[in-house]
Amino acid sequence: MEITTHEAYHQQWQDCLAANGAVAHNAHGFDRVSYCRHRYSNDQFWEVKLQSGLHLEWIDDDYHRDLCVKSEHDYNVPLVAKFYLSGEHHVRCPSIPGVPAEYCEAAGQSYFFALPDIEEDEISLANQRVQLLRIYIEPSFFQKLGFDSASLPSLLQRTLEQGDRRSYRFHQSLGNMTPAMKVALQQILQCPYRHETKRLFLESKALELLALQLEQWFVLEQGEKSSGNLKAADIECVHEAADILLKELSHPPSIIALAHRVGLNEHKLKVGFRQVFATTVFGYVRTQRLEQARQLLLAEDVTVTQAALTVGYASQGHFAAAFRKRFGVNPRSLRR
Repeated sequence: MEITTHEAYHQQWQDCLAANGAVAHNAHGFDRVSYCRHRYSNDQFWEVKLQSGLHLEWIDDDYHRDLCVKSEHDYNVPLVAKFYLSGEHHVRCPSIPGVPAEYCEAAGQSYFFALPDIEEDEISLANQRVQLLRIYIEPSFFQKLGFDSASLPSLLQRTLEQGDRRSYRFHQSLGNMTPAMKVALQQILQCPYRHETKRLFLESKALELLALQLEQWFVLEQGEKSSGNLKAADIECVHEAADILLKELSHPPSIIALAHRVGLNEHKLKVGFRQVFATTVFGYVRTQRLEQARQLLLAEDVTVTQAALTVGYASQGHFAAAFRKRFGVNPRSLRR
């Protein structure tokens, strides 16, 4: 395994980028995509400047060497929300109260953390592709949105209330990404808009991801109190049921069959969907069908009829009406 510092790694990346990389700037200057191949990995790096206090980064690294990067976090580093689509990082940061000395950030998981003024080692193993989204949030951003700190999860609440950021460092694992998070991530990566409309769309999706994380955090923090009669195991079953529906959208199982497959009774499944996703099982299927159809129409050469049939609509008229109600546009307008 090769060991380097963050500064040396960044300098090598910049040198390789200048020598054989490629950079694409948005004409309005709020985002930039960089492509580079260097001794450790093949990289794609997309950074987006959103409104003041909010910044988004997409990282897609294909590693061909084991690498350990030693970093020193500045005192004023922002809060970070992190979502892994593939790969993993192993992290060491010993002697930090409230933070595990070693932990792993892995595919399908999301995290929220505040780690100012620390030293850490981030280890990336060869022969893996790491894809992740980071959202940087300045503490003042929550105040800008009008949040009362008392309405936030306790760890975040204490961090925002302390003048000294070092007083409450934390690294919170929030478990499996919810289906709604996965949809929002794909919408960011497949954004169909340009110019300032693109920026507005990306900002809305970043805020949606933060809202979904905070809600998931509340459920984890408050346990049964936040989830009515649902236990943590029941909530996992609800997420499993949602994953089944996503895989079988064109021919979803009945509620009774779905409940049986995940080990819940019908009542708990219905209650769970309302509490976890704020909708019914039917409402969840309808929303996901329409979102999948929208992505098909944007990304592939399919007709409206083909998109409707693919996601399980037998009637093109019913599909078009539901699509207009959901997105405010006729599905045919996406094929022009």
